[in-house]
Amino acid sequence: MYRKLWRHRDLVLSLVRRQYQLRYRQSMVGFAWAILPPLATLGAANIVFHQVAGVQAPEGTNYSIITMAALVPWSFFQNSLTSGVPSVVQASSMLTRIPFPRASLPLSMIGISMLDLSIAALLFVVLTYLIGDGLPLTALWFPILLGLEVLLVAGVTLLTSSLNLFARDVKLAVPIAMQLWLFLTPVMYPLESVSESLRPYYLLNPMTGLVESFRTVLISPGAAPELDLLLPTIIGAVSIFLLGSWYFAATENRFADVI
Repeated sequence: MYRKLWRHRDLVLSLVRRQYQLRYRQSMVGFAWAILPPLATLGAANIVFHQVAGVQAPEGTNYSIITMAALVPWSFFQNSLTSGVPSVVQASSMLTRIPFPRASLPLSMIGISMLDLSIAALLFVVLTYLIGDGLPLTALWFPILLGLEVLLVAGVTLLTSSLNLFARDVKLAVPIAMQLWLFLTPVMYPLESVSESLRPYYLLNPMTGLVESFRTVLISPGAAPELDLLLPTIIGAVSIFLLGSWYFAATENRFADVI
């Protein structure tokens, strides 16, 4: 499957460009939509979690910065799934007429979300210099952690986009799943605020280790990702990627018939 994708890599890039242009063509604020959702979530988190619930940032850090450091990778994860799950069904006319690698459809949605991630990451950098101490040198870990997240996102998106073709309920369940997943991931609150008895269950969520690792390298000078937090994520990301790739490759020959 991936050999075929590599041979058709120009198609994937074309799909990313086309979908990104279509997304903002008739929008009044255009690319600002890439930063408005994380900013709105940040504002809500400040009111509900910080002001009302009294969630505090670790000593010496700013709540808005530690939350935004987690929202940048989380938004990429959420956007990739939200747009990637229905991507195969939405391209039904292409599936029945043109021979091409079907995996390019959900994976191109990940490419679009990565462009949004770049804009959100730039906003975070500006925020760190406005109300914080700027980026530490450990931010160089960012590409490595992003590569791990892409592996996880690709696996989940390939699996769910193919499942959605056979059970359209999957698309309808995504918004609910994303909302629950957000609250069960330490995005709007630090992992330190979770009781010790619950932390082992939190680590079963592969996004927990990613979010905490991004937060560590983007905020704490001289701090590298903690292996005990990141190891469950590595295992989960590799397992989900292999499962998603296998299931998509095993079912893609039936896509045109099911459509």
